[in-house]
Amino acid sequence: MPRPALAVKRDVVRGFQEDFGARTYRLRVDLQATNYMSVPNVMTAKGFKYLGRQFPVLFRKMQMVYLDRISNESGQSVALTIYRSRDDAGQIRGSMPSAPMNPAAGASETALGSFAREFSTTVILELTAEKTDLDGQRAQILDLLQKVFYVREEPTFEEKEAFIRENPDLPIRKLVEMTGLPEQAVRRILEHHPAEPPPQKPSE
Repeated sequence: MPRPALAVKRDVVRGFQEDFGARTYRLRVDLQATNYMSVPNVMTAKGFKYLGRQFPVLFRKMQMVYLDRISNESGQSVALTIYRSRDDAGQIRGSMPSAPMNPAAGASETALGSFAREFSTTVILELTAEKTDLDGQRAQILDLLQKVFYVREEPTFEEKEAFIRENPDLPIRKLVEMTGLPEQAVRRILEHHPAEPPPQKPSE
């Protein structure tokens, strides 16, 4: 007897968890916090969007974050659980119960919201491939992951330059840390002077 489509799709998601979960990546988008009752970060084939109530930005584009878990959300969506770092994920899981998506009656919404805002957030990947189209879902999950993170590549110099110009309010040291560019290059970009890309390392 064939297995139910949803059960097979769980195997697809489990494979992505093994291949991409529990790893650190650089973000391509700003991620808002969540209160675990409303997840505002949604990536679709048409692009990234925020849904519902607006929350503060918790993780900025170009920031390194820890993708802790890739999980099966529903027949046509996948949830990403993201922390600031692997250490944060381990410490929080060890010291606090997991915050549920639908808190039980009497649970403190404020406490859950505070927990989310300080430590982690969630991104929903919306798929269009039917749950019976496993190859289509695999391709879409990979494509959407690559729209949220720099999965197999690093940002180009032009992308880093654009990020610096878009975030002149960030401290210089933070811009240096997030982009990996020398301080002098960052300052020149902020002063609207041309900045030369760093020399390429010779190939071995």
